[in-house]
Amino acid sequence: MTMPPVGRVVNAPQWGNSQQRDRTILVVDAHVTFAEACAAVVDDVPGLCAFAATTTEQALRVLAELQVDVVLLEVDLDGDDGIRFARQILSRNPGLRVIAVTASEDENRVIDAVRAGVSGWVPKDESVGNLVSVVQGVLRGETRIPSQLLTRVLARLTSVPRDAAGRDQRMATLTRREREILDLLVTGMKTNDIALRLCLSKNTLRTHIRHILRKLDAHSKLAAVALARRAE
Repeated sequence: MTMPPVGRVVNAPQWGNSQQRDRTILVVDAHVTFAEACAAVVDDVPGLCAFAATTTEQALRVLAELQVDVVLLEVDLDGDDGIRFARQILSRNPGLRVIAVTASEDENRVIDAVRAGVSGWVPKDESVGNLVSVVQGVLRGETRIPSQLLTRVLARLTSVPRDAAGRDQRMATLTRREREILDLLVTGMKTNDIALRLCLSKNTLRTHIRHILRKLDAHSKLAAVALARRAE
């Protein structure tokens, strides 16, 4: 497909009933060259189409006109807070996923991003193949944090003081099936494997996970796992 100029809002493509639409990816980065290059690379992947924006204002216009599935977001945007923006767009767009594509390795930023609901964290010096793999994993409902950060981030999330009584009350609202799913997530099992093990359809599993996140007041599966570990 022909890439639109950065920031240009385009009309959503029309799909026939028999044609499955490509998944739409929006790259948001203040650096024009990176935004365009990243969008062009992703756009070459079969089943994906990508657009680029260099400001949050441009990104909001694209989100208003297109059915965006994943936002690849630089969390250290020039003159703006990318994590705050991630929280904003996730609250407004149910089903949207956000992946941080950034040079930052600040654990505090990763933790803030997870709490905001960001589903993935990809260093800018990672390979194109890894970026595409993370996008595809997040589209399947996975959370992707680099292994060198994940252990420390989980430890920090688990050690954060929280109101134990309130936490226990939230955990008690889970149904037996929801607790079973959460326990499997705590073990690190992938969502596809959980669906197979429990004989659930992917849509049913996604519904259960949404209910778990809502009941636990968690913005991501990783945050829910951390809360469950503190309750052990």
